[in-house]
Amino acid sequence: MVAPLRMRTRGLLERRGSSASLKLDLAAINNTVNRSSPLCESTSSETFHTGKHKRISRQQLRHMNICNSITNLFSEFAVLANPADLCRAKINGCALKNRHQIWPIRDTRVRIWDNNVASTASIEDTPIGPADDEARSYINANYITHFVVACLIISNTDIPPSMTHGNIRSSPPEMSKLRALLFLLSMLYFTIINFICRLVSVFIKKRVVPKTEDRLLLMSATKAAKMIRERKITSIELIEAYINRIEQVNGAINAIAEDNFADARQKAHEADAILESIEREGEEYTKLIAAKPLLGVPFTVKDCIEAAGLRCTVGLASRKDVKAVEDATVIRRMKNAGAILLAVTNVPEVCMWWESSNTIYGRVSNPYDTRRTAGGSSGGEGALISACGSVIGLASDIGGSIRMPSFFNGVFGFKPTPGVVPLSGHQPQVEGYMTEMLRIGPICRYAEDLELILKVLAADDSINLLQLDRSVNLHSIRVFYMSGLKTPFVEALSTECHSALKMAVEHFERKYDLCAIRLDLPFVHKALDFYFASMEVPGVAPPIHAMTELDSDVDCAFELAKFVLGLSSHTLAAITMAVFENRTLFSEERKRTIIAQRDRLHRELNELLQANGILLFPSFPTLVPFHNQPLLTPFNFAYTSLWNALALPVVQCPLGLSRHSLPIGVQVIGAPASDRLLIAVARDLEQAFGGWKPLIDR
Repeated sequence: MVAPLRMRTRGLLERRGSSASLKLDLAAINNTVNRSSPLCESTSSETFHTGKHKRISRQQLRHMNICNSITNLFSEFAVLANPADLCRAKINGCALKNRHQIWPIRDTRVRIWDNNVASTASIEDTPIGPADDEARSYINANYITHFVVACLIISNTDIPPSMTHGNIRSSPPEMSKLRALLFLLSMLYFTIINFICRLVSVFIKKRVVPKTEDRLLLMSATKAAKMIRERKITSIELIEAYINRIEQVNGAINAIAEDNFADARQKAHEADAILESIEREGEEYTKLIAAKPLLGVPFTVKDCIEAAGLRCTVGLASRKDVKAVEDATVIRRMKNAGAILLAVTNVPEVCMWWESSNTIYGRVSNPYDTRRTAGGSSGGEGALISACGSVIGLASDIGGSIRMPSFFNGVFGFKPTPGVVPLSGHQPQVEGYMTEMLRIGPICRYAEDLELILKVLAADDSINLLQLDRSVNLHSIRVFYMSGLKTPFVEALSTECHSALKMAVEHFERKYDLCAIRLDLPFVHKALDFYFASMEVPGVAPPIHAMTELDSDVDCAFELAKFVLGLSSHTLAAITMAVFENRTLFSEERKRTIIAQRDRLHRELNELLQANGILLFPSFPTLVPFHNQPLLTPFNFAYTSLWNALALPVVQCPLGLSRHSLPIGVQVIGAPASDRLLIAVARDLEQAFGGWKPLIDR
């Protein structure tokens, strides 16, 4: 028998300001059950009912054929002749690529239960592993958003009344009373914290970094390198301009850990001398451009990437006199490309916190508002580049350490595909799956610099893999988006951050005449579980144990007592992280389940995005927090750490300023090796929204 299918489409049409219901009478297709094909290609009887239908009139829904869409919707679900074959059958969903269809999903995953009832009712409630795959078959349905679908599976036997409708949905199961209470308490807690922080900020003087009008500071590294090669400016002029700017702004933002000014001046003179010694039109000049694309351009580096002769403290007082013996691979490649190291920038202890503060150099402040954090762990880089104290910087990212500071400071930050940029010379060193999570990448003010820096940092085989020199046609792009995380441990998405996401979505819909698809993937909301489970590598000490140079476990109680007495050489954030990481969060069985879910989500996102798909995701749940606020909202970093756990490339793009004159932005996620596409998207968003906003415009 075949039962009616009913669908309530609250999720898809939610942001369009209307609701609709869809009802299909499938009784007329009983005679198609014995077809050889497992998929029913059409329905002979269908009815469509919708409330307030005229309100569904947005650009992305125009021209769509409702009836055809309903037919295609039905063909996404299996209509099988023989229920006995359900358990082992693999059925491929229909690929719907027409962006004007109302159900623009790639595949549909239907769980085939042993009782012959098909459903996708929250697969998160049961462990997922090899045994699960052997027991049941699936069609991918994770990309339907907020649908509640009821259907009956064709069966030769009677189906119990309780099983006459199986739920097909991609949203999490109905919230329990306890979970609802947790969300209510969470909302109250975060409301109180935000009120207190805003109240305290009233009594602290707000400072904004002074504007700059120096044209040398307001050009990209790509343009500066070209002007140096053409001898329109000299390297020493550019270096002196940035040194002067650092001396002007560092008192307010405290971004510099150690300067390299003397050596930078010497290298600048050498670069100018090289250019003076060769003819512009000669073969030697052509080779120089290819070999040294950054000749004479300054850069800065985060204080966890070793630069020969300079201190690499990682924010630890125990390493305040430790100097690097040799350059990290990325530093060496930058220098070989002609770039000149200008300074090392400030970080939190062990680079494992999202506010940059330590007991050696102090705390980094945001150039837009010095009462607020610059983020972490690359806060020094983010603040200095935003304040025009550097044009490009090298940073690292294991939980959002490139993207959070980039968002907070209104600049671009890029976390490339794993394996593209070498990690040698990074402190602390990582092992196991953490090598997939940790990435070294650029922070910069101008999107055009992302490609140039990535080419310099990546090896030749990686450049060939990424095909960075190939052009990108954004007119064939597919756009997906999510409206944040649903977990009581993370703040709800603020109005400003939601508006920024909406701006980006509507830009692509308008410019490229497409329909962006809203997703609500249940596993995404397990971001914190994925991150902490991924950070647990058997036999490897957590990175925070570098507090003791890995000689012993951190005595958290003793360090906390010393901190209260003002005797500790560690920050409260580092001690708190040590307390957290010293605990075993998951049983082995639970961890295996989480890792299996993580890997499944990675595969599904990879299949969904493929070569020309992007996922737009909020950069952070709120605007830039005030100093010390991260201690009270520690898990907000889940918005960025999720993508480290999934080992996917991400670019953080600024979208201008909010009404409070604070940066807003969006993360753009791609499939592995889609770096070229992400850079093209970053440039497109920069062209649309202006990218980094210079101080003169604030």
